[in-house]
Amino acid sequence: MFQTWNIPKEKVHVILRDNARNIVKAMKDAGWQSLGCMAHTLQLAVHEGVLSQRSISDIAAIGRRIVGHFKHSPLAYSRLQNVQKDLLQTPKRLQQDVATRWNSTYYMLKSLLEQKRALVAYVADFDLPDTFSASQWGLIENMLSLLEPFEELTQKISKASTSAADVIPSVM
Repeated sequence: MFQTWNIPKEKVHVILRDNARNIVKAMKDAGWQSLGCMAHTLQLAVHEGVLSQRSISDIAAIGRRIVGHFKHSPLAYSRLQNVQKDLLQTPKRLQQDVATRWNSTYYMLKSLLEQKRALVAYVADFDLPDTFSASQWGLIENMLSLLEPFEELTQKISKASTSAADVIPSVM
C-alpha cells in the first residue's frame, strides 16, 4: 500500500491497526512498528478486568432479563411508563446492551439505576423475570463509579477526529 501511495518506508514511524491476530502478525512479519486500536484494547481490558467477574456478569444477566421483559412486552412497558409518571419521573426506556461494546453494559446498568425507584414500585404490583437485591444495587452504583472514567476515555478516543496524539496522554 505504501508503494501505491509512493510513501518511503523511512517516513513511516508507526502504523495504527486493529487488534486482529492476522493484522498483528502481518505487521510483525513485514517489520513495521505498529500500535493496536486503543478503543478495542480498552474494550478487552474492561471486559477482562470487570465484566468477566462472576458477580458483575450475574448482575448484567439480570439487567438483560429486566430490560428484555420491557422491550418484548408492550403491556409491561406501558405499565412501567405509568409507574414512572406516578413517581413524577419522565418516562424513559431502559437501554439494552450489546456484547461487542462494553460501554453498552455500562449504559444499560446506568439506565436501570436511574429507574430504580420505578422498577421497585413496578415489582410491588407486577411480575418481573428477575430483580436486583439491595447488595446488587449497591454493586451497580460502585461499578458505575469505577467505570465512568473508562467511559469518558472511550468517548474521547472514539471520535472521528481523534489522533494518536490525543490517545497517548490518556494512557500515560
